[in-house]
Amino acid sequence: MTIGAILPLSVRGSYDVDDLGRTEILFKTLDAFCQPGLFSKFLIVTPPSEVEIVTQKVRKWAQFNPVVMSEEELVPELKKHRHMRGWRKQQIVKIAAHREFEDDFYITFDADVICLKPLTIDKLIDNGKALLQYEPRSFHPKWWKSSARLLNMSANVGDATKGMHVTPAILSTALAKQLTEELAQVWKKNWVNAVCSLHNPKRPSNWRISRFLMLKWTEYSLYYLCAMKNNNLDDYHVTAGSQTHPQLMLIHDSHPYESWDTAKSFSDQCPGLFCVVGSKSRIEPEEVWQRISPFVPSKQAT
Repeated sequence: MTIGAILPLSVRGSYDVDDLGRTEILFKTLDAFCQPGLFSKFLIVTPPSEVEIVTQKVRKWAQFNPVVMSEEELVPELKKHRHMRGWRKQQIVKIAAHREFEDDFYITFDADVICLKPLTIDKLIDNGKALLQYEPRSFHPKWWKSSARLLNMSANVGDATKGMHVTPAILSTALAKQLTEELAQVWKKNWVNAVCSLHNPKRPSNWRISRFLMLKWTEYSLYYLCAMKNNNLDDYHVTAGSQTHPQLMLIHDSHPYESWDTAKSFSDQCPGLFCVVGSKSRIEPEEVWQRISPFVPSKQAT
């Protein structure tokens, strides 16, 4: 069994940091800890002008089956929505990636993700169901309210205290497809056009408070709520950090960076499979690599 992977990537990230350099850390740590043949395809989606440089950069990571394509190749609808910010495009890309995988599930990455532990398919998927890590909806209440409005449903469906954690996450290809179909049905138009049109300030229909209140959606709050609306989340996911599945997709031990106990994060006592040293920190990739490299037995580590 394999799993797909999706990485939206810009050479320079949202904070004008070296996200292409950060991918080196991601791939070095995956090289160290990843089960051979885990990924059916590692899809890397970039702005059209950056396809060539990214292709050259990731060529040496052939063991992960990298496939580089532009945002507009994966999501042709984006050609009509030049006003969309890069962060929003990345969220759309993560949803749309289901089109490219034959696997039942795919894992989402950002450039600043670091793999901490040996990674095998059985740690990610158990008996046909993938890990899903929860966090309180109260952490980001606007995400859930906006997404519920987009889906024409209640934001309090299910356990209103529980929401889905962010990247890295595992998405079901079936549930991601379900989300796109649900949005298309609610809005009576192509789902990408529906979502993007809300963010166009030149559209008079967007000058209403009801539209403004829909703008804080995220890919994960949409995915989770849509599955809850259709009552099939538990058909595809098991709970990370539970008694039966103690492993976590993401830990936050690397924040604040200055006090990060790096050895602990990489140890067997830590349940986390991944951590993030975020682009917001503006810490250069070389500095991050120097800090973690003693714990990363990668064949390609230099």
